[in-house]
Amino acid sequence: MPKAGVSVQKSKWLLGLVVATAVGSLAACGSAEEEPQAEQTSASAQQEAGSDASGQGQGQGQDGKPNTDGIPDVVAEVNGEKITKDDFVPLYETQYQQMQMQSQQSGQQVDEKKLKDQTAENLVSTELLSQKADDHGVKVSDKDIDKALEESAKSSQMSKKDFLAAMKKQGMDEKKVHAELKTQLKIEDLIEDVSGPFKASDEEIGQAYQQAKTQQEQMGQQGGQQGGQQSQVPPLEEMRPQLEKQVKSQKSTEATQKYAGKLRDKADVTINL
Repeated sequence: MPKAGVSVQKSKWLLGLVVATAVGSLAACGSAEEEPQAEQTSASAQQEAGSDASGQGQGQGQDGKPNTDGIPDVVAEVNGEKITKDDFVPLYETQYQQMQMQSQQSGQQVDEKKLKDQTAENLVSTELLSQKADDHGVKVSDKDIDKALEESAKSSQMSKKDFLAAMKKQGMDEKKVHAELKTQLKIEDLIEDVSGPFKASDEEIGQAYQQAKTQQEQMGQQGGQQGGQQSQVPPLEEMRPQLEKQVKSQKSTEATQKYAGKLRDKADVTINL
């Protein structure tokens, strides 16, 4: 990692706010150099082989994107607020492409129906959290949004201008990017208020370091390396800052998932897929 295309997908997933709900990729805010362990993905990464009669795995277009003709104009309603096809399709296509890349390695087909359901649920959770943040009085300034945009561009190894151009090619203009970042920041502040602050103990940092070492060794073995330079990881103290950030991010993600679940139990939600 990382080629720009991979980073753009990660950042779009970030901007789509699925990271703020039912996926474990909140830690993807950092660059690949900062990530001591493999990027986490949503539960939909664990796909089962095969497809059923509903047609999943058979709707791919020539451009590698899934067929979204059957997606309704209103995908879901959350406490009276609508989640539209325009909200749904860019996120679904991005996640589909990520699953396609994984399926090429695993030989397992993408379960499109399951992925659609998960994308819809993630958007529902995001809307619920956003509504709660508004009720909670969470405010986000333009300065906060600009800073988050700069960080997203940096994590993609791009300038702000190139990053926004890349997002536009994937269906998200600058206005949409700002709106999504604002929602993400609201949710992060909400979770910090209701569940934080999140801290990382020395024991947790040590466990994260051992996990990083194990993963690096496994990658080296898969690549045919025998303890070579690429299979080595930096000393613990050198990695401590990013490990601490990783642990805190994991805790924030878990707290977000749990809180979104509580809101979902009490919400008026209709999904039209």
